[in-house]
Amino acid sequence: MELGDIIGKRIKAKREELGIKQKEFAERVGVSASAINQFEGGAKKPSPDVLTRIAEELGVSTDYLLGASEEKNLFFSESVAAAFRDFKNLSPADRKIILSNIEFLKSKVKRKEK
Repeated sequence: MELGDIIGKRIKAKREELGIKQKEFAERVGVSASAINQFEGGAKKPSPDVLTRIAEELGVSTDYLLGASEEKNLFFSESVAAAFRDFKNLSPADRKIILSNIEFLKSKVKRKEK
């Protein structure tokens, strides 16, 4: 199986698993619906930049899309993936607050484990 076929099958399978239509997915990724159709059909391979955006939208790694890994989910659960999607839309100041809270919670867990 060629690389374009592997990428295409994995994009399509994950997109369908998430219940996202091609047109909506194309808008999220920033490409045309016909480009997504060509990627999924193996006729065309996405550029590295587009492949990265596709992976982010699907919540998988680029390694998974390229066939270098069988680990499908980048995150532990869909709720964690959704939280990361929300996080990237926040302002830098809000991101800093959230990261500070995460660090605080991690230190609290470490103290509890001791």
